[in-house]
Parts: sequence; structure tokens; C-alpha cells
Amino acid sequence: MALPRFTIYGSRFTPVAAVLLSVCALILAFVGLFEWDVPLTRFVRSLSPPVGSVPNPWLVQFSDIGDRLGKGESLVILSLVLLAVGYGLKHPQWKDAGRQSLIAHGLVALSANILKHAIGRPRPKFMHAGNLEFSPAGGSGWDSFPSGHAAAAIAVATVLATKFPRARWPILAAAVAIAASRILRGSHYLTDVAAGAALGCVMGVMAVHPWREWRSSAGMAVCRMTPFFVATLGLVWTIVHLPSEAWPFQQLLWGGVMLTLAGLVGHILWMVQSSWCPAWLSGPLTRGLVGLGLGMTTGSLFVTIIVLLVCAAHWLDGLPGQPESMAEGHVGLWAAMAEGLFVAAILLVLVASYALKGIVPM
Repeated sequence: MALPRFTIYGSRFTPVAAVLLSVCALILAFVGLFEWDVPLTRFVRSLSPPVGSVPNPWLVQFSDIGDRLGKGESLVILSLVLLAVGYGLKHPQWKDAGRQSLIAHGLVALSANILKHAIGRPRPKFMHAGNLEFSPAGGSGWDSFPSGHAAAAIAVATVLATKFPRARWPILAAAVAIAASRILRGSHYLTDVAAGAALGCVMGVMAVHPWREWRSSAGMAVCRMTPFFVATLGLVWTIVHLPSEAWPFQQLLWGGVMLTLAGLVGHILWMVQSSWCPAWLSGPLTRGLVGLGLGMTTGSLFVTIIVLLVCAAHWLDGLPGQPESMAEGHVGLWAAMAEGLFVAAILLVLVASYALKGIVPM
């Protein structure tokens, strides 16, 4: 099952505007995450016991498993197994998964290694005073940005999630865990892993689409992955900042709560086609209101602006002309259960956005 194509609708400017807004949001998200590279690295180091003490077995095991699974050899073996099963059972889905994951892995390995040595960022183990240093072509240890493990794991996972959509969330969760293990292992900074994940996502999406559509594939990948990076920034911002009485924290917090609840009400009305539902209400609009409200609950004007860019891109991506049928997409018991879980999850995130503030002050 292929990802839906990034098509032109409404006007020729619409998809370009959506991509540009997403690119701006993605760049700003990386700027925001960059601020926490050094503090997070120091926090991870604080989790390690002094020399001579017994290390945390769970942390060590998680780090080691992520390191082994994210190695190029492991991912190539996985692709070859899928390819062999596809040819052996004459199953085109498995055959395509193996072939395209190999292509994605090759693309990301080439591009990541070029970037690593062209940028020359030192590994966290070389961080002493926390100063930012770069040494292009600096040799071993000066190849931290981007993370090769994260890039390869996300690239392969993107292909597999497309080919096996029913298992996409466990597949993507495993890839994210591999990427996170690189931070806990002390091998990479937060933005190294984020950049690797972004690169892997773009290459994975390009690998499952025809090469002549590489521009639209890359644009679609950027639009689809940006919300996840912005959500990561929102989570990091939430857990490291204590609640404040200063402006505009409280105003954004309570305004975000009200906007999120209003968006959920609108989503329910749109979903059930209530007589109270206005004609201008749509799924992308209600989801955008929910996303913007959750962004505001961070209490940060910077994060709110980034989320607003993402919501605007999402709204443009859902303008009339994109197929989103309520009559076909929102009926049946399973669909109702899925929507119920969505509403419950948003309410849980809303509560967590306040309960988790400042739990990891850095």
C-alpha cells in the first residue's frame, strides 16, 4: 500500500505553500531543540554511575540493543530476508519491501556520511566546556551530525510502515526507540538524532515512490514528518520548564486549554454530521485547532508560533479537492472506537501538558 501522493489541488500555489510553511516550522523546531543539546547530554551523563559502580542494567541493555539493531549490517540482513521471502513465496509486497528498504538504506547511508564529514561536529564524548565546534573532514569522532543509526532505522521503518500499514505503529516505535538509544548511549546529541530521523524519513518516502516524482515525494515527507518534530520540541519544552506566573505563560496555557476543547467539540460535530455542524467546519480545521491549542499549553510563544505554521500547512494540505469523505471514513464500530480513542488521547495529553511541566529541570 503506497502513501497517498502529494497532489496539487485548489491552486498550484497550495502545495508549495504547505511545504514552505512546513520547512519553516521544521527549521525553527531544530533551532529550539538545539538549545537543549548540551543540557540533555549532561543530564544523560548524570544517569551514569561513577567509575567502579554497577551501571543501570536496563539503561545498558536498551542502549546495547538499539546499537545492534541500528547497525547497517542488521538492517541489510532484514531487507535481504524480506527480499528472500518475497521471491520464495512469490509475494510482491514483501519483495518490494526488501528492495525498497535496501534502496532507502543505501540513499541514507550515502547522504548521511557525506553530511557527517562535511559538517564535522564532534561526538558528545568530546564535549567538555560545552562550546560549539566544527571541524569538516576532522576524522574519527568528528562525525556526530547527523546520526547514521537514526537515519537508517527511520528510512527502513518508513518503507516497511508503508508496505505493511497494519504494523506501521510498532515498526515506527521500534525505529524511534533505536534513535532514542543513541542519545542515552551518549553517542549523539538530540539534534543529531532529529536530523538523522528527518533525513531517513525523506529518503524512505522517496524510495517507495517513482523516481520521477522525487520532488513531490520529498515535499510530502516534509509535510508529514514536521508535526512529529514540533511535538518533540513541545514535549522537551514542557518537561524542562517550570510553570510561571509571568506573561504570556498563563494566558497561553488557559487559552490553549479552551482552544483544544473547542477543537475537540468541533471534531465530534464534524464526525457525526450533527445539525449543529456549520458548513465551513472540516476535519483539517478541527484538528488544526486541537494542535494549536496543545501547542499553546506549553506556555511558550516560540512553540506556539511554530505550531501555528504547522497548523496552517495542515489546513492547506486539507483544502477542498483532497479526498476526505466523512460518509466513507467515519462510519462503523471500529471507526467510532478509533475516534473515541483519539478524543481520549487528546484529553490525556492535555492533562499531561500541565502535570509534566518541569519534571526534568535542566
